[in-house]
Amino acid sequence: MQAIFYKDFQQLRHNTAMLVVIIIAIAMPMLCITIIPLLGMQGKAATAMYQFAVATLGICLAPTLSIDAIRSDLANGTILTVRACGRPLCQYIIAQLVWALIPITAASAILTAFTYAIAPALHPTILTPQAMASAFTPTLMAFALYLWSICIKGKVLFMTSSTLTPSNNATDANHPSAIRVTDMTFGYKRRKPVLEHINLDVPAGQSLGILGYNGVGKTTLFGIITGLLRPWHGSAAINSNVFHSMHEVFQLSDSGNLSPTMTIRENLKFRSMLYATHENPHPLDMQHLEELPMVQAFELGEHLDKKVKDLSSGLRKRAGIVAGMLFNPKLILLDEPTNAVDPITRQLLIDLMKQLKANGRTILTITHDLEYCWEVTDRIIILDNKHLVKDCDISDFPNIDAFKQAATLGHERSNVNFGISK
Repeated sequence: MQAIFYKDFQQLRHNTAMLVVIIIAIAMPMLCITIIPLLGMQGKAATAMYQFAVATLGICLAPTLSIDAIRSDLANGTILTVRACGRPLCQYIIAQLVWALIPITAASAILTAFTYAIAPALHPTILTPQAMASAFTPTLMAFALYLWSICIKGKVLFMTSSTLTPSNNATDANHPSAIRVTDMTFGYKRRKPVLEHINLDVPAGQSLGILGYNGVGKTTLFGIITGLLRPWHGSAAINSNVFHSMHEVFQLSDSGNLSPTMTIRENLKFRSMLYATHENPHPLDMQHLEELPMVQAFELGEHLDKKVKDLSSGLRKRAGIVAGMLFNPKLILLDEPTNAVDPITRQLLIDLMKQLKANGRTILTITHDLEYCWEVTDRIIILDNKHLVKDCDISDFPNIDAFKQAATLGHERSNVNFGISK
């Protein structure tokens, strides 16, 4: 929970617009209360102004603290990071509830005390049980919005499940199964499956490329493997005999699983706090990040104190990979790692994946980069029309041209008429 509070505080500290909203949300009700003695308001007029001040506090402050935090965490992959670190998601839910309720409750109490101090005309009203209860209406508003955010915006929290289960099966004696997907079907809407009857077995230590056209369900397959999505039927399991906890699983999303309003250093500290254990309370040496080989290899030293949103797409990709690889994962899931990166970053990624493959790590890569597959993967599968339509080893192809022809499933198009006149 400490890590979640650190993340929330840093995001708030760097978000100028949100800080302005919070200041206005607190200043406006106090200004309304100040008007009561200045204008000599009494009775119903003073009570109405007080109630307006309380409502203003709730309307302005509640959405900022309850909805925005979860919505941004869904967008930037923070929830994915919390899920992957192996901690129960109930800790995240409780921490966000505290973040949503405690500040607004404190603001309501301060507003009530301020009213009592400067508006004697409201003393009889404030001291009644009904008024004391209504003073904390903003807290109830924040709680209601929090529940709405969890159930609607954050429904993924309730869909998560553990896919880390022991397996006695093996593909062969030397290479036990790392991941097994069995007759799995999933869709986001009823009667509209995205994937149907998928069967997949990935041996430990294998580098697998997952290919397919846009929208066929490649990223969905990752979500099911890591437990972020629950299949309609069938199963997907990570072998806990090979990977002993989710600490050993790293998934790189499009956002790099980094909060854009925090610096790289702050993102790394947040992850370090998430991954801390009693045996290893400080997984990263935060005082000497610049000296870590991974940071030096990806040339991030001079960018550690820059906000992620201010980085180029290539640097964000580098930062996301470094943020995951610093915790020494054994199972690595990459979603389009070479997309929108410069040639140097692309080659760094390829070299890193080659070394990880030689080191015995299990790697699954979603990609459209066929040259990357040719250099890094041992095997490819191709998804098309909701099914797994091709499963073959890279060594089956005599050259990269033959591989490319097979990987496009014969859907190549030439001499296309785009309607461009001379």
